[in-house]
Amino acid sequence: MLNLISTPIGNLDDISLRAIDAIKSSDYIYAEDTRSFKKILKHIKCEKICKSFHEHNEEKISKEIIKLLKNGKNIVLACEAGTPAISDPGYKLIREINNLNIRYTLLPGPSAVINALVISGLPTDKFSFYGFIPRKVNAKEELFKKIAIENKTSICFESIKRLEDSLKTLSKFIDTERKISVCREMTKAHEQIVTDNCKNVLKEIYKGNIPLKGEVVLIVEGESNKKFNVKIDNKIKQEFLSKMSTSEAAKLISLLTKQNKREIYKFLKES
Repeated sequence: MLNLISTPIGNLDDISLRAIDAIKSSDYIYAEDTRSFKKILKHIKCEKICKSFHEHNEEKISKEIIKLLKNGKNIVLACEAGTPAISDPGYKLIREINNLNIRYTLLPGPSAVINALVISGLPTDKFSFYGFIPRKVNAKEELFKKIAIENKTSICFESIKRLEDSLKTLSKFIDTERKISVCREMTKAHEQIVTDNCKNVLKEIYKGNIPLKGEVVLIVEGESNKKFNVKIDNKIKQEFLSKMSTSEAAKLISLLTKQNKREIYKFLKES
């Protein structure tokens, strides 16, 4: 049996009772970062040894794990922090054991993606996760162009050292009033959540109010949430209203611009 376990993203007390039981009853433990996992083992007073499982040895160790599972062993697999296979190694192994009809399950728990989404205060009904922001300029810009027209909340991982540069680049592509959220050191003693537009968040970084230390998740508000900002002068406005009712004009402009019909209606009603 393979138990994929979710591990704390900061506070070690977030480890679940079910995960502790799976760890203590396992025959073998594999972890992306053995040093981090040793802290968990110490925290739960477990003296077992864990082996390394990361992107560079995933193919080799997957074969080892499958062999052990076929021999009836209980295996625990954990990523460095959060839920396995989310921008971390593991999905290839899961796909393979699924094809082989070997028993496995996920013990749910901490996830930086969901934690940041909820705590950001931005819409949670629809969202897209893009993993780590690319380091290369062209790839980064292509991602931000995609996010700029995304109508769902967007979630990205980023290195704290590259956060400032990424926000400067992002600000070139999204509306000036569109909200973003920087979620730093979640669940830890110095947890910090800053939600504002790009310009103001960058100001807080420059002031030193957002220390460039620790782990960070970046959340970006969806494009459909921004305010109506189509520029229609009074002459064009009157042309629309001379040919049709306010509600009909609002509907037509909404279809043409993809903007919120109610906001357009309010705009047209203004004297």
